[in-house]
Amino acid sequence: MKGSKRLLRGRGKNAVWELRVSTGKDAVSGKYGQTSRIWPGYAGDDPEITTAAQALAKLIRETEATRGIGATGPAGTVEQLLAKWLKHIASEGRSPTTLREYKRLIEKRIKPGVGSIPLKKLSTLDLDTYYAGLTAEGLSPSTVRQCHSILRAACKQAVRWRMLASNPAAEASPAKLVQKEIVAPSASDVQKMIAAADANDPDMAAYIAIAAVTGARRGELCGLRWGDIDWKATTLTIERSVASMGRGKLITKSTKAHGVRRLALDEFGETVLKRHLVEAESRAHDLGIEITSETPIFTYDGRRPIAPDTASHYVTKIADDVGVKTHLHALRHFAATQLIGAGHDVMTVAGRLGHKDPSVTLNVYASALPERDRDAANFLGNALTPAGSVALIDHVARTHSLQ
Repeated sequence: MKGSKRLLRGRGKNAVWELRVSTGKDAVSGKYGQTSRIWPGYAGDDPEITTAAQALAKLIRETEATRGIGATGPAGTVEQLLAKWLKHIASEGRSPTTLREYKRLIEKRIKPGVGSIPLKKLSTLDLDTYYAGLTAEGLSPSTVRQCHSILRAACKQAVRWRMLASNPAAEASPAKLVQKEIVAPSASDVQKMIAAADANDPDMAAYIAIAAVTGARRGELCGLRWGDIDWKATTLTIERSVASMGRGKLITKSTKAHGVRRLALDEFGETVLKRHLVEAESRAHDLGIEITSETPIFTYDGRRPIAPDTASHYVTKIADDVGVKTHLHALRHFAATQLIGAGHDVMTVAGRLGHKDPSVTLNVYASALPERDRDAANFLGNALTPAGSVALIDHVARTHSLQ
């Protein structure tokens, strides 16, 4: 990069200079740009910078580093870009659990694979080779695609920052993700799990029951408080989620969709919660504490909510005990498939599940409900069958069966 300096005023120690660095032609707009600073003031507080020439050299180095020029610069590698990108999305308010997962994948998978590659030399071929290597190691397609999503987003931001002319990850080809068939437990399976849990842990029995009738995510269930119940309107408000940050640390955050939803409670759900409240009040009395609107609904000590991982492990175990092969998240599938299978519209189901876009609900659950397609076929066929032709159709069917 080229730079220049221009004396604005003063002389010697009192001199004020304008420093300029040409940043070349912008890959997006096609215009030529530059970075300018006033010295002293910009670098005048650095004791090692004593001349305008030194200040200009420093500005050139910083501008090159910011734009990813020079493989040895602070931002010259993929690893350094990812560090900047993580700070950027954290400042935008990204979920702590999301950041934690991104950091884990970057440290464990991405940095060892492509972290040392100079950013401006990163190619689509580099990424495709890297993804193929992950697949050969036995990583699932979903994990490979997670790594790809991180790299694609970081490189997209690098283009916005003018550190890259184009996004090499945009044309990359990670492993294809095959949609797994949704397997939800039956109503009798859920009933067995609730009954078994009620015999050894009534708190978790209530948790399983509410999970099944609301379709709420595990963190949302752990985040429920007694003040979220409107007994008069028989509704349950979901507005927060509890997440584990490792080593027993729990945090409370917004829901996955960053929204609040109010769910109607039927007689079964209301009865479960009222019974659970009686148990909670009895325990609180024994502990010498008071149940308030801020008290977690699902808690063992009246203060700290049950951890999501604890709930997941318990549900898997109790399911095994009763011979049901399922897990906690499958209770969410149970709620969705039961509702759609009963003919409830997708907008209502999506709202209950907390999906921002009803198309997500359709994409995830429509394939699990072939019986709805049969109902639709029968409905359309009946609508197009002329009056009086039913006998003819029966005759043709009988004749065909005899041949």
